Amino acid sequence: MDDLTMDLVRLCRRNRDGSHGTQTNRKRGLTAIANELNNLGYKLPSAKSLKPKHVSALVEKWKGGDLDDATIRNRLTWLRWWAEKVDKLSVIPKDNATFGVEARKHGDANRAQHLDPGKYRDIGCPYVKAAILLQVAFGLRREEAMKFRPHIGIKKDSIFLKSSWTKGGRPRLIPINTETQRKILAQIQKFAPNGSLIPANLSYAEQMKRFEYYTLKAGLRNTHGFRHAYAQQRYQMLILDAPPLIKSRIEAHLSCEQSTPCRRRNSLSRRASSGDFGGVTACL
Repeated sequence: MDDLTMDLVRLCRRNRDGSHGTQTNRKRGLTAIANELNNLGYKLPSAKSLKPKHVSALVEKWKGGDLDDATIRNRLTWLRWWAEKVDKLSVIPKDNATFGVEARKHGDANRAQHLDPGKYRDIGCPYVKAAILLQVAFGLRREEAMKFRPHIGIKKDSIFLKSSWTKGGRPRLIPINTETQRKILAQIQKFAPNGSLIPANLSYAEQMKRFEYYTLKAGLRNTHGFRHAYAQQRYQMLILDAPPLIKSRIEAHLSCEQSTPCRRRNSLSRRASSGDFGGVTACL
């Protein structure tokens, strides 16, 4: 391991921003970037040695390697994190367009997914089945559902997510609105009264692999779609209207300022950012 790689690993250990998955992906990504810089002929002695020419060389290599813009955006996010931690944010332009990389776009496809009872029955792990129920009922991410501890998280009229369970490390309260949600919470509490939805003899990473194995085997290929479905249901509950993606496009000619659905969606997004669920705009 060269000096730069060791310094970046130390940087990641000192700054544990985000969820476990985010931290793991970031460390792997930065380690790969350090290797790429070495292959490009740049022998950086430390993380603080990052300069604009290094960033430009990396982006040029990535674009020449036919990587899509989404992948390059992710790598630039890791580079900005690195630059921020060593107080050198100025070495990377704020706008990805500077590199000819398109901004992230939210497509018009409805990515909501509803649970198929038959596929759910085919899941061979009770811990995975319990986590999926939480995803469906409360729009949780996989990691949030797996790390959920009923004895900590279940409150009178809401569920509480600790910062160590969530993406971005932000605690959240999600309201309990239906009897179905309460029944699911009762099941979860009975199943795991004192622990999480990760078996005591397994690590989070090991259980994530089991989660992926059992869901794929049962034909559930995108459980994140349950989060989109939950967001659309909450949208309907809050504004008594159909989500934009599943209603007709009769207002498509209106500007965002004129469009009532847009105003409502922006309002809901602001409301959701303080709890309930994050990233709501992409789900609607």
